Amino acid sequence: MWTKRIIWLLVICLFIGLFVLQVNKAPSLLQYAFAPSTEALKGKEEGAGQAEEENKREEQSPFERFLLSWDRLVEEQQDNLQSAVLSAHYPNANVSTPDGSAQPEVVAYYGQLHALDQKLLLSGRHLYQEEVDEGRPVAVIDEGLAIALFRQGDPVNMKFELFNQTFTVVGVTRFARTVGDRAEYGLAVPLKAFEQQPHWEVMTAQLRARGGAGTRSGLGKTLTGWQQGGQVIDLVKEKYHAILPLRVLLCLLGIALAIAGLRFATRTSASLVETCRQWLKTAYAWPLMPRFIGVALVIFLMYAAGVALLIFAFTQLIAPVYVFPEWVPAILVEHKEISATFWNNRTMANALLAFRSRELLFLDAMRGYMTVLCALAGALLITPVGRLLGLFKKQE
Repeated sequence: MWTKRIIWLLVICLFIGLFVLQVNKAPSLLQYAFAPSTEALKGKEEGAGQAEEENKREEQSPFERFLLSWDRLVEEQQDNLQSAVLSAHYPNANVSTPDGSAQPEVVAYYGQLHALDQKLLLSGRHLYQEEVDEGRPVAVIDEGLAIALFRQGDPVNMKFELFNQTFTVVGVTRFARTVGDRAEYGLAVPLKAFEQQPHWEVMTAQLRARGGAGTRSGLGKTLTGWQQGGQVIDLVKEKYHAILPLRVLLCLLGIALAIAGLRFATRTSASLVETCRQWLKTAYAWPLMPRFIGVALVIFLMYAAGVALLIFAFTQLIAPVYVFPEWVPAILVEHKEISATFWNNRTMANALLAFRSRELLFLDAMRGYMTVLCALAGALLITPVGRLLGLFKKQE
């Protein structure tokens, strides 16, 4: 019975460790997902007369003004940013070559590419920063799309059609489909490469902040003011949220062990005090003083260790309050405030229109897996921990 329990615990701990590693691989970005307006994506219209065309060349299109507003935001917040990139997403775009066709998810980038974690490159190269800045018609595709379009795994310098434009493949990356990836294939292109912008499903501003939670919160408010109606996604908080079940399990286990340790200290202290009494029957107190000091030190260290573990476990258990202050009611003991805080957060989480990035969907899935595994581990630990507490309780 105990052998099976230990084996199951080891297996569960192995899976928990693997999921923790996967969570830590997620990028520590601040994301702001929003639906771009049709007006903001408009380019320059073609004029009928020569004079009208010359005048329009001097004016900026709505799309150019949109990108300029992004550049200004990044420049204003440069002290709070390490890097920032704007990405646009189009699911199931029609891509074709003479050899085949497919419907990948197109991701177009504008800004500082080093804000992103690059995928594993199989052949060719990644997009250059100057290609993104200038809007050159080049693309990096994944290996599955390469096979579907070109019937080979190394189609570097070959061309394909996307939105009635010709793009050149400059690199091929490995594609491992995970939770949050809707499309079977994917490709990356510069956002400015399109003569006429397609109607992007969603755009995502992705920022690497220099500071901590306060800086990220301030940047989130700035992004909300820049484009209304979007959703701020703090992947640092989401990664913390994903491993929260493991934190709760370890803290509860630590509290149980601390209580067991204090009970053991009480039992051992009583035995040591009784030993000191026996010493006094055979010798005077003064010669025994070094022994008494040693016994007192041992008793102090046992209680100190138990109390320190109890305080540490309890502190770590309530630490998420500082990471998620939005869940803390203004008045902790008032039912009205508790109810309002809970329903406000649940309403925001279950809005009719909500934006989710693939990283957020991935971390949500990891949190679900971690919750199930930690619950199973907790169920398996109830009996041995209960017996441990009962053992010391009986012998106090």
